[in-house]
Amino acid sequence: MLTRREGAATPQALKVLLSETAATLFANERDQRIYRVLDLTYFNPAPKQEAAADRLGLSFSTYRRYLTTGVDRLIEWLWQREQQTPQTEVPASDLAQPPSPSARPHLSIVILPFLNLSGDASADYIVDGIVDSLITDLSTWLTGSFVISRSTAFTYKGRAVPVRQVGEELGVRYVLEGSVLLSPDRVRINVQLIDAATDEHLWAERFDKERREILQVQDEIVARLTRSVGIHLIHDEGRRRSSERSGWDAVDLAMRARALVTGGGANEERTAEAIDLFGRALEHDPDYVDAIVGIALARIYQVINLHRLDAKDVLLAEAGEMISRAGARVPEHQVVLKARGLLLRARGRFSEAITASETLVARNPAEPTAYKEIGLNKLYLGATREAAEWFRRADAIAPRDPERWTWLQGLGRALMQLGHDAAAVDALYRALDNNPGYPRGKALLAAAEALTGDLQTARLHFAEYAALEPDMTVRRFAEQPWYVPPDAVSPTYRRESERVLDGLRRAGMPD
Repeated sequence: MLTRREGAATPQALKVLLSETAATLFANERDQRIYRVLDLTYFNPAPKQEAAADRLGLSFSTYRRYLTTGVDRLIEWLWQREQQTPQTEVPASDLAQPPSPSARPHLSIVILPFLNLSGDASADYIVDGIVDSLITDLSTWLTGSFVISRSTAFTYKGRAVPVRQVGEELGVRYVLEGSVLLSPDRVRINVQLIDAATDEHLWAERFDKERREILQVQDEIVARLTRSVGIHLIHDEGRRRSSERSGWDAVDLAMRARALVTGGGANEERTAEAIDLFGRALEHDPDYVDAIVGIALARIYQVINLHRLDAKDVLLAEAGEMISRAGARVPEHQVVLKARGLLLRARGRFSEAITASETLVARNPAEPTAYKEIGLNKLYLGATREAAEWFRRADAIAPRDPERWTWLQGLGRALMQLGHDAAAVDALYRALDNNPGYPRGKALLAAAEALTGDLQTARLHFAEYAALEPDMTVRRFAEQPWYVPPDAVSPTYRRESERVLDGLRRAGMPD
């Protein structure tokens, strides 16, 4: 007998359950796709998962989400049926005491059913499908998170329950609520993340997409929501835990470290602090993959962000060892794939780095940093127009992402190299808005402005940059931005980069 507590299903048990539940659990169009994923994966006979996804015409990330959702529904159905069996009573006094906010699991969240504002009840399955997929994806994206199951979350559908009450009843720190408005040509989603203990609104965002084939739009929206919510949860939980210095375990320490290096704030001091916290996490749990990969990424950042070029070989070697160590445990972990691609770029192995990032895109088509990495590697290989398109694709996927500045700076540089200086100025202004603290962004903006002929503004921005890095020269700048081995870049990249260097000279940078 398959039970919720056992957490795994044999093919025989699943086949029986599918025949019993097909009419009730897999009734609408999207659910039929989930049913086909289960059927092909387990019974025909089961091919490799990548082959199953290809045969069904699904991206691998969508296939995995449907598979997880389907198995979870079957287990949930069985679990509910088992509740008819008498259970050991829990003392009423225990049930009467909800967990205090401090006792609630870190990164614990319930995603409440979104409101359907369309006035069309037949669209409920689309709205519910977005929430269903988001529950599954967020559980995977946030390692160590506690995400309330779909069946429990949907008991709140149609009920106006105060957020604090929801937090107390479910024992979670965070509540995500939202609404969906479907029109013939648009899909509009509003979401807000709320602290369940204080009722404080931590983050809100609107997603507005063209309504094409609805399941394709749904996948894109869910992926963007997952990354946005995940990043904001990490930052808020990192802030919360930074004031609670006692009793930290591996998850606490790694969470705080991730908050330090996520987005645009990873300067030299914060990166070093993150490495220390990840190291302390490994003292608690030597096999904690998030901490292992965290150290690898931080070491790579120390090189590509020019913090420790003097020790680049040692740091990249350590990063490589950490990535191999993590990959031996979870070879397809998205963060492992990201770190592997970043390491290959830092070593100047651009074609291999593109392959690694393409693998990540195949598993998660809405991971903007993977598109950015492909763009940077294309840039160094001299495929500048292709690079610009990859940067634009990253920005289309995540226009409000805290790491947006990284691909906008890449886009600005690519446009300068192609001679599109006014467009480069626009991209670099947007990058600076996203991360005002990155010095090289001001230098690149000054170069682009100088190339447009606006020398007065260019020299003002260059003066701001020079105050931060007063010893920089054109020659050093040519070798250092987004550090890669200088002899690894293509002749085309070197030739086109002369326009950027000329802009820096005009803005006031000495040779």
